Amino acid sequence: MNSLSGRNRHLESVISILLLSTLVLIGLLVFIKQFDADMGRFGIDTANAGPLLEQAESKKQELSLDALVPDDFKKFSESQTYGPENLYEKINGKAPLYTESGFEKLFTQRFINKDDDSLWMELFVFDMAAVRNAFSTYSVQKRADAQMLTLTAPAPFYKTSNGAYFVHGRYYVELVGSTESTTLDKAMTVIAENFASRITVDYEKITELALFPEKDALPGSFKLYLANAFGFDGFNDIFTSRYNLSDETITVFLSKHSNPQDAQASVESYYTFLIENDAADKPTANSTLKDIGAKVLDFYDTTEIIFSTGPYVGGVHEAENQKAAEELATRLFDKLSNAAKTIK
Repeated sequence: MNSLSGRNRHLESVISILLLSTLVLIGLLVFIKQFDADMGRFGIDTANAGPLLEQAESKKQELSLDALVPDDFKKFSESQTYGPENLYEKINGKAPLYTESGFEKLFTQRFINKDDDSLWMELFVFDMAAVRNAFSTYSVQKRADAQMLTLTAPAPFYKTSNGAYFVHGRYYVELVGSTESTTLDKAMTVIAENFASRITVDYEKITELALFPEKDALPGSFKLYLANAFGFDGFNDIFTSRYNLSDETITVFLSKHSNPQDAQASVESYYTFLIENDAADKPTANSTLKDIGAKVLDFYDTTEIIFSTGPYVGGVHEAENQKAAEELATRLFDKLSNAAKTIK
């Protein structure tokens, strides 16, 4: 009899412990749920909002892609996110341009005019991981019919007949409209300005752009080739700018290396590459280029010039007019040699 009562008391104790544990677990779950905010209740899509939401959370702001559009536009589709593994699904054929330049994510969404459903546009936000990557992607595929716009921010910024393109920190952004429209143009500009003003980024100044001579330069013509510039796999981080001189458009290039020895080695490597591809040395009457040992070559009836000064490599690429090419190469050398003198 006493043995049975003891077993009953033991069973009651076990049941009590189980019930208490269950109540504690329920209480803990309720506590956690209270602090696990459902952002969807506030109109923010946490699965698709992308870097804008990440930025908003880190800065304690509330922001989503559709918060960037003017009042006369509304969301036309949900935001979508793509990574390196599936970027081709969105931009088939062009994905390598991005993935080989540091691409991390693409966030895209469509918006439509509230009064005219023929006016819609798609916003593409490419997270390129670094300022230089974003600028390179922007610059190397810049449209031929580009019109540079002067905005305080974002900059650089250009538009085409039905699109707008700009860089803001690590982000390269495209806006592509359904048609040519002043209404779409204005909306795209508003989105660009909102993006620049509301998204705080770490801004790394690209100092090489200031090394190009200013005279005769074509505005907005800068490009950055992260690798394989001019078809040479040893030419990396090459900046170019175009000039209009003697009724000819000429490409000038430069790059900065870690030391003068590396710069000179780059000159020799590129020179060898050109010679191996049927280029030939050509005479020059330019005393400056002679004195610095610049390489002047004939390359399929165009003039190629390359030299180094300090840690810098500079030159002219495929110019039709040798005299104009030599003048620009001399201007570039003066600018780079002065910059080299300031490096300790």
